[in-house]
Amino acid sequence: MDDSGKTSVSSRLGLGTVQFGLDYGVTNAAGRVAPEDVNSILDRAASDGIGTLDTAFLYGESEAVVGRSGRQAAFEIITKTDKVSGARNAGEAADRIERAFEISLSRLGVAGVDGLLVHDVNDLLGIHADAVWRRLTELRATGRARRIGVSVYEGREIDRLIGRFDFDLVQLPFNALDRRLAENGQLSALAARGVEIHARSIFLQGVLLQPPERLPAKLAPLRPVVTAMRESFTRAGLTVMEGLIASVLHQSEIDRIIVGTTSLRDLEEIVSAATRVGRPEVAYLPDRWDVSDVRLLNPAMWNAL
Repeated sequence: MDDSGKTSVSSRLGLGTVQFGLDYGVTNAAGRVAPEDVNSILDRAASDGIGTLDTAFLYGESEAVVGRSGRQAAFEIITKTDKVSGARNAGEAADRIERAFEISLSRLGVAGVDGLLVHDVNDLLGIHADAVWRRLTELRATGRARRIGVSVYEGREIDRLIGRFDFDLVQLPFNALDRRLAENGQLSALAARGVEIHARSIFLQGVLLQPPERLPAKLAPLRPVVTAMRESFTRAGLTVMEGLIASVLHQSEIDRIIVGTTSLRDLEEIVSAATRVGRPEVAYLPDRWDVSDVRLLNPAMWNAL
């Protein structure tokens, strides 16, 4: 494939940066990415046509690392709010949103960002929701956040929010094993409203890239379904990474796929896989695998297993 084709596929990728600021990921043995490695990753991402960075106020040093890299101007940046569920009143909740956003801009070394997402969906489901959303719309009106939206975990959260708030952007989990948001209609409902959809957790914190026998003990019930998933990819002539990317890339409602990496080598492998499965002749449609305990699909619930 020529460079223009590569860029076209890569432009649907966004680079997650949580590993730049935290020891994140149940399968991440490398820890935080060293600043010098961050610079190399960002340079390669930009040259490959990846135009979006995903970060957050609560991702440790992530925003500051990106800001110190001097490479932030090469990307559209999506960041996320502080959590404000403990605020004493609506005014305090809204003010905390804005103060944290100002800190984010300072850390990143930018005057504005492409997107600002509510990090904790409960902040739009609780008693201060209207005040939080009103402050977000005010920040959008200033131009410092071109688009606003929310990060969600489950379809029922989307169902409760979609008729109440006018989102520009929603980030949500989606992968080969967890296609509930497509099957239950939330993806099509968002797309029908013109909401841009960013998919995360396509590797489920790296779990889906692991051989079944190496899954963490608490996720052992996933071993049979991960085995079946791998067999399906093999029959389609795909590597595991290619199959996982294709399972999301060919979901028409999804505009951007957020991928995390801890090394330049990992990024190169992701871009190479995306480039191959992005070709028109690769039209992989994943099988349906049932996971009886949905907690296995939600990293936020893994501590309860």
